[in-house]
Amino acid sequence: MKIIITESQFVDLFFKRRFGRIDKLADEKMRYYPPCDYTYDKYYAFYDYYGDVRNAVIFKMFEKDSNVPQDIVDIDVLSETMNEWMYEQFYDKVKEYYDKVLEDEDCDE
Repeated sequence: MKIIITESQFVDLFFKRRFGRIDKLADEKMRYYPPCDYTYDKYYAFYDYYGDVRNAVIFKMFEKDSNVPQDIVDIDVLSETMNEWMYEQFYDKVKEYYDKVLEDEDCDE
């Protein structure tokens, strides 16, 4: 039996099926990018940090997940959607980690 789904349904399923993997990748990338390297501007540094973590997760997902049917889904659209979806799911988590590391460590060393 062949089932046809819309692009938005595919994107929803893409994220739901991979939430655990995306969550682990976010943790891995937060540790990979030291928050102490992002203390140069108190207003914009976190956004740069979050952007680096987010982009690394998105890149890793596309690099490893080669079964994304490109004839059904535009990779640019999926990447943009993943960006929006990750903001809702992970922004607070990344912010808490970033703030905790800066609070617990002396970044001036």
